[in-house]
Amino acid sequence: MRIAFEARPIRWAYGTGIGNYTYHLLKALRHLGKNHTFTFLWPDDDLSGLPFSGKFSHCAVGKIDRDEERLIPQWLQREKADVYHLPQNGLRFPKEKTVPVIVTVHDLIPYLLPDLVRRSYLLRFLDEMPDIIDRADLIVTVSECARQDIIRLFKTTPDKIVTVPSAPSPLYRPRPKEKCRLFLKRKYGIANPFILYVGGLNPRKNVAGLIWSYHKIRHCLPGHQQLVILGGAGRHREDLEQLAHHLGLAGDVVFPGFAPDQDLPFFYNAADLFVYPSLYEGFGLPPIEAMASGTPVITSDCSSLPEVTGDAALHIPPLDTMGLAEAMYQVLSSQELQSTLVQKGFAQAKRYRWSRIGQQMLSLYRRFDPTNMELVKEPVAAVI
Repeated sequence: MRIAFEARPIRWAYGTGIGNYTYHLLKALRHLGKNHTFTFLWPDDDLSGLPFSGKFSHCAVGKIDRDEERLIPQWLQREKADVYHLPQNGLRFPKEKTVPVIVTVHDLIPYLLPDLVRRSYLLRFLDEMPDIIDRADLIVTVSECARQDIIRLFKTTPDKIVTVPSAPSPLYRPRPKEKCRLFLKRKYGIANPFILYVGGLNPRKNVAGLIWSYHKIRHCLPGHQQLVILGGAGRHREDLEQLAHHLGLAGDVVFPGFAPDQDLPFFYNAADLFVYPSLYEGFGLPPIEAMASGTPVITSDCSSLPEVTGDAALHIPPLDTMGLAEAMYQVLSSQELQSTLVQKGFAQAKRYRWSRIGQQMLSLYRRFDPTNMELVKEPVAAVI
């Protein structure tokens, strides 16, 4: 079977949810798809960042709409592709559709929280998504919550949408806490115990609410924990830094900046607690990364987060700053509760594996294999 794959998000969006999803899915397919032929859409001829080995081909196309409209259909026809997978919400779906198309739709945040989305992305998403949902032969999404959003907002037939979750990188596993703390002290100057937040700093992530909650309890925390907030420079971080300064937390709320992937496991393992108070997530990977690292988790009680984290996290309404403050104090004050959350977290994180996700995606591709037409109507259950 000949499988075409939009791989450019690895270059353009690595470090984001969609970029990392694309990278790890291809890495899983590299090990599982040896009986198939792959061809990749890539920004140029430098393939050093493509996590694939063995026999494959590629088509170099930059981010220019008129080139895409001409070159992508030509590439798919030249490669005689049986199916084309777009893992980045289907954006840049070619107007000329020459093969069956699978699209991964991660969430519909521009429809649900439009005021919290960058305007250029919002306009493109709202303009293209109705056509993407209509023209895709199969839609993959990452949670049952996101699946129901697609059905509700687009009146899509449920049989057209399959739930296949995301998963943490194998990097996220328990490591010696003291070694992790020493690493952070040497590289980032973080010497005190701390509560951790990892994720974007967009207002949708509700990091300001976390800072307000921390402000309510910082003087009575049993370990005098700081609050460490990871995220790159920009307007959103500046706003959060100003809030921390306004609340008199300049020495207690730490902004180390952007941390590369290889450093994130040290943060997760060294933290006393991970808190993720997001207003909405299609999946919400950071809580699972924390669980896989052996860190107790508090997250929101809305969108996909209760579904994804199960009973392995404490769930708090994201706008309830007092409730979040009390939950943080409760966890940090109880070794028994910490141990319970850690053990449940390990079990929950084990449910999400890229090897399983790769197998599930291959079964979806095979629905469009012209040499195995008996598989076309094969039911595909969600991976959980």
